[in-house]
Amino acid sequence: MFCDLNVPWPTRDSPTVLNSKKSKKQPQKMAQAEENYNIQEALDLLTPSEKQRMSELTYELMEMGYTTLAFNHVVRSKYDPVSQKYPFGKSHCRPPFPKLDPRTRKAHGVEAYRAGIKQLSRLTVVFDSDQAVKSSSGFVSANAQALQQYDLLSVIPTTEAAFQHACITLSELKPFSIDIISLDLAAAPRLPFYLKRSTVGAALANGVVFEITYGAAIASTQDTLDVSTARRNLFAGARDLLRATNGKGVIISSSALDALGVRAPYDVMNLAALMGMTPNAAKDAISTTCQSLVIRAETRQTFRGTISKPYVLPGEHKPALVMDESTKRRAKRKLSNDDECT
Repeated sequence: MFCDLNVPWPTRDSPTVLNSKKSKKQPQKMAQAEENYNIQEALDLLTPSEKQRMSELTYELMEMGYTTLAFNHVVRSKYDPVSQKYPFGKSHCRPPFPKLDPRTRKAHGVEAYRAGIKQLSRLTVVFDSDQAVKSSSGFVSANAQALQQYDLLSVIPTTEAAFQHACITLSELKPFSIDIISLDLAAAPRLPFYLKRSTVGAALANGVVFEITYGAAIASTQDTLDVSTARRNLFAGARDLLRATNGKGVIISSSALDALGVRAPYDVMNLAALMGMTPNAAKDAISTTCQSLVIRAETRQTFRGTISKPYVLPGEHKPALVMDESTKRRAKRKLSNDDECT
């Protein structure tokens, strides 16, 4: 089971953002626009070209052998559930392509002639300054209900303070804890902060994984010089990350914008081997580690719960007791004594 947990989803501003300077004389129109936004499906919010592109990308991943993908909604500011609506339609239980998802295709009359591809939702918040940490990134208790709509939560830290905040504070298991720390390794020859083993180890101990994306290094829409530079930066940054993590807790995703930007699972393994991964670690980076991450993310839905001690209610039928020979003899003597007394 191979996974690609970073498929960028086209962003759309909600009516709240588009009409931030609305007049007080138009409350009914604003309410109607908000209602129309909520009832739309995920694909209804996209343009025809975006629908076609996302459809081709999803089908291409399925044909290549991937069984799980995550549509990634990127927020480049503090997360606010009021101004940044859930972009995948009204219900988070309905994937954008229900006929391809094994959980929903039966309801649409599609026969299970192939494995299909499970579609998850993901939110990524970019920490672009130290102020994003001081004023909170939006991962707070007040937004826990809105954040639980997403299957995966992740951040992209761009400063040392943001990286430490993500590894130490946001990685703690709670309803709004993050699952992935994504690093933009292809953007520059070096990261703007040093990857300390103690900081990275704190995140790994809490079950958070680090993500390497290869999309920028093989994008067909960029110039050849830009692609070669991005590829060189990617390999250098990946080796630095593998040094800090010892090759554990690392996943590889495409972050591809179209079908030409994705690679087959075994091609990704070869790419990981060039970064310095062992064959087993390269395979785990797109399979086992991703599956464990999805299971870990599901625990946010059951963060607060109760455990009760089971007990047997008195009734007519009691369970039979298993007795040894000495116990049986004592029981027979007791029964005979009871008969003599009566």
